[in-house]
Amino acid sequence: MLHPQARAAIPPDDATSVAASDVAAERAADREAALADTIRIDVAHVADLDADGVPVRLYRPEEDAPVLLYVHGGGWVFHDLETHDAFCRYLANATGWALLSVDYRRAPEDPYPAPLDDVATALAWLREHGDEHALDTSLVAGLGDSSGANLVAGLCLRDRGALAYQVLVYPPVDALADTESRREEGVAANGFVTADMDWYWDQYAPSEELKTHPEVSPLRAADLGGLPPALVITAEHDLLRDEGEAYAARLAEAGVPTVAWRALGMTHGFWRRPWEFDASRSAVRLVAGTLHDLASSSGG
Repeated sequence: MLHPQARAAIPPDDATSVAASDVAAERAADREAALADTIRIDVAHVADLDADGVPVRLYRPEEDAPVLLYVHGGGWVFHDLETHDAFCRYLANATGWALLSVDYRRAPEDPYPAPLDDVATALAWLREHGDEHALDTSLVAGLGDSSGANLVAGLCLRDRGALAYQVLVYPPVDALADTESRREEGVAANGFVTADMDWYWDQYAPSEELKTHPEVSPLRAADLGGLPPALVITAEHDLLRDEGEAYAARLAEAGVPTVAWRALGMTHGFWRRPWEFDASRSAVRLVAGTLHDLASSSGG
């Protein structure tokens, strides 16, 4: 059953299918709306930087903080630093960790591997230059929502020692998934339907060969052993629910310390809207506690 807060956020019935949208116009509209948003928490230090050609935004609540590599969602097509700015400020203050938000190249202009390459480049830059920005790069975790979670998972498969921890929020992890939650159109009560997800996949991985590549579809990787510990967050009324939870189960079966947490009554997109959803605030507290324990166990 939908939570009343999720029901109140359902878009009108005449919402345009993402496949029929004007990508450039929608990107511009999303950015304009984000810039007009008055909900913006102060963070001690915020700076736009160049990570070897990849635009990034650093949020540092205090000096010598550990770092969370933040990779935004948007179906590999939409969203940018501005659309996630208000939430990144909230998350930095809530966790006490610095965030490095990555403005990776987007499909369809730049499909796989360009977005993943940019995330890897940003991480390599962080490792090399983090001390110049008063960051503790001895402890770096990764967090992504939706397509951003896919990129974090892909990065961990590309380099299993890249991150100390991975937080995956409703991750798409199999381009060819045939799951109950993807087949149930009614589960996507916020207007996010299977046809939209198929379109997103086609932009990011436009061939069958790419769709089955482990970096693109991590659930299809033959071996998940040796990956960093994981927290996988899913939403009950989300077509990505089943594949995300299947990925968490496979990580656990491979011996990776894994926690799976399902937000009951929630739809896709709840994560970065703490001003609207109690479940978002609960999820952020879960992430904050997880990161606190990680820092404590690492001697931070």
